[in-house]
Amino acid sequence: MRRLLTSIFILCAFFTSAKSLNNRLFHFTKTGEDPFTPYLNSIPTVLQVISTVNSGSGDEAIVTKEIVFSSKNGVNKIYGIMAFPQRAGKFPGVLVIHAGDGNAQNAKGIIERLARKGYAAFACDMAGFCNTNTTPYSSGPWKATPAPDERPRFYLKNGPKSSSLVDAEVAGIEAFNLLRSQPNVDAEKMGITGYSWGSYSTTMLSGLLGDKVKAAYAFWGAGFFDKGTYWKKIIEDLPDSIRTTWLTYFDAGRRAPHIKANFFMEAAVNDTYFWVESVNATLQAIPKAKNHVWGPNVNHREAPTSALMQGLFFDYNLKGLGSPFGHVAISDVKSMKDSTKEVTIKLDIPSGVAIKTVQVYYSEPQARWDARKWMPLTATEKNKKTYTATIPVDLVKKNVNFYAHLTDTRGAVTSSDIY
Repeated sequence: MRRLLTSIFILCAFFTSAKSLNNRLFHFTKTGEDPFTPYLNSIPTVLQVISTVNSGSGDEAIVTKEIVFSSKNGVNKIYGIMAFPQRAGKFPGVLVIHAGDGNAQNAKGIIERLARKGYAAFACDMAGFCNTNTTPYSSGPWKATPAPDERPRFYLKNGPKSSSLVDAEVAGIEAFNLLRSQPNVDAEKMGITGYSWGSYSTTMLSGLLGDKVKAAYAFWGAGFFDKGTYWKKIIEDLPDSIRTTWLTYFDAGRRAPHIKANFFMEAAVNDTYFWVESVNATLQAIPKAKNHVWGPNVNHREAPTSALMQGLFFDYNLKGLGSPFGHVAISDVKSMKDSTKEVTIKLDIPSGVAIKTVQVYYSEPQARWDARKWMPLTATEKNKKTYTATIPVDLVKKNVNFYAHLTDTRGAVTSSDIY
């Protein structure tokens, strides 16, 4: 009972805090201080077409274009790569966002893979967190700060508009709107995916763009920087007023309540940058369809099934093909007479999908999440929707953390919350 009451207290405090920041965000949006509001419907001008290349054959024949577009009312010039099928038709659109200190070229293979599968895909240099030394076609005042200096993202010298994340997220917003405006793109079937800072941006843009985004697949990055991230100390050291302003406008978790998309988070449970606390709080803040997986013993890198899952996710949510991912939850943990604990796992498996394995991963408490070693326990089927696993006495005494992990025969993996 004490544990239940403590959990309720924490959740109430979390939602009260989120509501307070949400009210502040609404107030400043109304009074014009939100730095992103002026750009939410902005379709940028294409300034230059650098190259157009046709490749492939048959249904996998694609066009790849390199362009430069004007961003942030002409303050910035942004390089981007767009790829789409050669054949006639309207295709779902996917914005692909590179990781911090990267560039659009890093995402070229991904957007061309999506194009071969019948999507129009676009990636651009994310001004403000791209590598200033490897982005020769992109320009603007943000390039004066050498990569990989992150300080301009957090320090608001002259109010919210002075963060370099404004340059980044405005570039992302305008790239999304440019892709959505193309004559061969179905504007009602738009997705976003991104990695690390690009995953932060996937969450951020999904909140900012609301129902324009139908599906979002985020790798590792989340919000609630103050709850548990690599940058937590930076946030704590900011003056109170600056910290509140940054969290209000630039924390992706505070934007998450406005997400309308079907949202999937591929989280790395040993991640150095976005910790379990950050991911949990972000997922809790998303009000609608959401799911996730914890990659055991994975630190800020893709799992072997990542590309497959990204494809399955967008095929279902943007094309209506295949089946959704299954959901898995720990519904009960019971102390047994022999001092072991029985974990009951409930599954929600979509029609036409078969279970491959159900496991429980556990780890002993450590000061750092990225130092943990996660070990599997096999779960036993009770019926098609229920599995159980036993936590041995020695692990119970160590007060291990654990979560349930579902793998289906397609290779898609999902997880429960961490207990």
